[in-house]
Amino acid sequence: MSDLDHVLRPPLPWRQDRMSECGRAEPQQAITREEFVQRVRQHGQKRAAMTTCMTCWETTERWPSWETDPVGAIAREFYGRHGRARDSDRLRDELRAIAALVEEHRDEFDGYLTGLAQTSSLDQHRRQRRRVAAR
Repeated sequence: MSDLDHVLRPPLPWRQDRMSECGRAEPQQAITREEFVQRVRQHGQKRAAMTTCMTCWETTERWPSWETDPVGAIAREFYGRHGRARDSDRLRDELRAIAALVEEHRDEFDGYLTGLAQTSSLDQHRRQRRRVAAR
């Protein structure tokens, strides 16, 4: 293993395994995305690039985490793995398991979605009120 630091890939919420963005480093040998961002802020891009795996760096910039963009994080699973059969099988199984859980707990799922919609409506209402007040 080189002296370069690798960046941990943010996992999907239902996954427990961890790996580096490039897939070459063990999790205990990698830094988190937050640590990576802090390193770039503290040392600048050129100096941080001397100590960070460039594959990890580029992948971190290309794909969002679940927290920032769940659709983008799922898109990575579809498009970012170059169709490796093992990964496709895993995601297919996970999506089927999620669908089965939704089917078993339909009321909870629908209630959660309703709550998210109400939260979005409140946020939109607040933004609209701020715009009117700023005029």
